[in-house]
Amino acid sequence: MIADMPVHDAALLLLGHGSTLNADSSAPTYQHAEEIRRRGIFAEVHVAFWKEEPNFRQALRQAEQREVYVVPNFISSGYFTEQIIPRELGLTGAVTHRDGRDIYYCEPVGLHPSMTEALLHRASQVVAASRETIPQPSKTACLFICGHGTSLNDNSTKIIHEQAEAVRASGLYADCQAVLMEQSPFVKDWRTLTNCADVIVVPFFISDGLHSFENIPVLLGLPNSVKEQQLANPHHEKERRLWYATAIGTEAFIADVIIAQVKQFQAKHLKSAREKNSSRQVSAIRENLAQFFRETSPPWKIGEIIIRPGFELLHRDDLGNDPASLRRIRSLEDLRELIRLDQKGNFRPLRAAPNLRRGWIYHAPDLSSLQLALDYLYPAELANWSLSRRQQLPITPWNETAERQTGRFGIVREIDEAAIRELVTHHCQPGCLKQRLWHPAIQPFQTVSNKIPLLCPEACNFLVSKAREKLKGSDREE
Repeated sequence: MIADMPVHDAALLLLGHGSTLNADSSAPTYQHAEEIRRRGIFAEVHVAFWKEEPNFRQALRQAEQREVYVVPNFISSGYFTEQIIPRELGLTGAVTHRDGRDIYYCEPVGLHPSMTEALLHRASQVVAASRETIPQPSKTACLFICGHGTSLNDNSTKIIHEQAEAVRASGLYADCQAVLMEQSPFVKDWRTLTNCADVIVVPFFISDGLHSFENIPVLLGLPNSVKEQQLANPHHEKERRLWYATAIGTEAFIADVIIAQVKQFQAKHLKSAREKNSSRQVSAIRENLAQFFRETSPPWKIGEIIIRPGFELLHRDDLGNDPASLRRIRSLEDLRELIRLDQKGNFRPLRAAPNLRRGWIYHAPDLSSLQLALDYLYPAELANWSLSRRQQLPITPWNETAERQTGRFGIVREIDEAAIRELVTHHCQPGCLKQRLWHPAIQPFQTVSNKIPLLCPEACNFLVSKAREKLKGSDREE
């Protein structure tokens, strides 16, 4: 295990890709953030996503510390880590000084050398969890590290081959190879790529989803859906055995890798004796929240949530119900799990959608825990509200949001204001509780004394995707 180092006067911001389709995509990022938060290493730990909330643009608003370490929870460097994240966060390099804040941009999680240890741990655990053993893996077993493979980005393929080389050098397995879904060497050819009797396959992805649960198993000749059919390891084929693991990014050890990336950044970019001032903060979200409770009468409201004295949270439609009839949520992790799906079991990529499940109650033990709970329920909204109270909330009109888009989303620059208003009518008005503040979809700002408003200072990535669909047609690419 990698030793923890205290950074009590700084915040950690962990960035993931997220998804509007896959409820499992953001889970590892949340889980690793929660584990690091439990260890008390940083003053604050936050998450943000490209496809989910809170988005990259609003990510830094959540942090109250002057120093923020940003770690991309991505498997390799490339388009997102080199272009999208720096653009959305306004980064100018490894160290960015902006708005009274020092932002330290670390390398992606997948590039750290300790990922080799994580791979070895995941491979050994998938065998240990099965009913059979591999007595001498150094003589009979081959470890396959499986990636996607793409001609658009050589970095993801390069890191997989480097990991395979590192595992081979360890001598723990008779063989170790990089295999890919869409490039040679193909994972579907695993039977001919090695003569080893025992084969272990570890998907080199940050999260589980379509690739790890369905595509790779099919290519291996396993059941169509590992998630639904609960694959029992090992799979027997003639005289050979095949073990299949879940994505490496779901490995608990990744929390240590994230910490190691911060430590590596410090050694490379920061002087050990640099001047620090932990008392300086760039915002006062918690203080504004405490003041709000002092100056207004309960019950307090935010979105579909009611907050009662004692920091008790419940759905507004459950206000008249007997508390004993409601499910008591015991932890923030349980709250996160509850709010990711609606009443019908459908994924909720937009947390401000008016489809929050009813029938539960959560008691936050203190103001800090309440702030975290509200950040889970309505990501970045406390930060936006706090900035708005001080008249410092940046508002970005649609044309600026559109001009910022690149790659496959650059086409949204062509959409006109009438089409944007139509998209807002069909998607925002029925599907989101936020008050739009950006042109040309501005809503009258309504103030209620005991209510924290949900604010939309710029068009979200979900609406940008809908704008692209309007021009190019629907697709399921995430």
